[in-house]
Amino acid sequence: MATYKEIKGTNIEVLESDPSNPLDGQVWYNSTDNVLRGNVGTPVVAWSTVNSLNQARTSTSGAGTATAAIVVGGYSSTYLADTEVWNGANWTEVNNLNTGRSSTGSMGTSTAALTFGGSKAPPPPGNAYLNITETWNGTNWTEVNDLNSSRRSIVGAGTNTAGLAIGGFEPPGTNKVESWNGTNWTETTDLNTPRYASAGAGIQTAALLIGGAGGTPKTELWNGSNWTEVNDLNQGREALMGSGVQTSAVAYGGTTPAGAATESWNGTNWTEVNDLNNGRIRAASAGATNTSALASGGVPAPGSPSNVAFAEQFAGLTTKTFTDS
Repeated sequence: MATYKEIKGTNIEVLESDPSNPLDGQVWYNSTDNVLRGNVGTPVVAWSTVNSLNQARTSTSGAGTATAAIVVGGYSSTYLADTEVWNGANWTEVNNLNTGRSSTGSMGTSTAALTFGGSKAPPPPGNAYLNITETWNGTNWTEVNDLNSSRRSIVGAGTNTAGLAIGGFEPPGTNKVESWNGTNWTETTDLNTPRYASAGAGIQTAALLIGGAGGTPKTELWNGSNWTEVNDLNQGREALMGSGVQTSAVAYGGTTPAGAATESWNGTNWTEVNDLNNGRIRAASAGATNTSALASGGVPAPGSPSNVAFAEQFAGLTTKTFTDS
């Protein structure tokens, strides 16, 4: 926290309203209230265990918010078509995907979602990478137009009518990005760095891609036309989860030493916050901001034979604001 001595004589930002996500130690002058304010961020108990999925699974994907989410497909001794919906208290099994698969990208809400790409075992040897896209109307999955390229470990950002399919593994890792308009996929501007097993947040015109294979800490920001590299994660990782929007996101889990590290994004920087209670990789994620998220399923560590069903909800950060008139 900056002291008066440290900030005296320096420029203090003048704002008409308080920032929505102030940094710890940030000082500003609110010109509407005519007061000097500053912030001390205080992490609270960030993650709490909630009711588990009905079906344990890894390499799954999710969409929605921390209180209204959907978990799609995955792997548990076979490629799953199982879908579950979260209402903030319990998971309910609903109608299956038409094509069971793992490592898809997903986006949207618990009542209007899109899942695409993924992996499904063909006759041996190896995996088949898919371009299949399915849309969810709250009751049923319907196959719609395919991605232009087949891939797994792909990231989604947006809604079931306007979104992005980002990166993935073809093989190898790709920098391809496709834009969805509710009917068709169109190739758009590539990532700066090819990658897969990343996490994402945001919408079709303002997205964030986080981390990825090889344990990269890289973060890229999408403005609707181009990708720009921005500040890195504090802990690089792959097979992580992420959720939120471009200016307010959370990255959690993945291949850090304990698989539990959580970082909060304020639109400029990543800040380490309280860890998951149970480290995991390849799990489903959902959430709307850097103060609200849901992690579901996955495996406890790379190479682990145990798929898990447990879920955790992120309670976020509280901030204390001082005022000096």
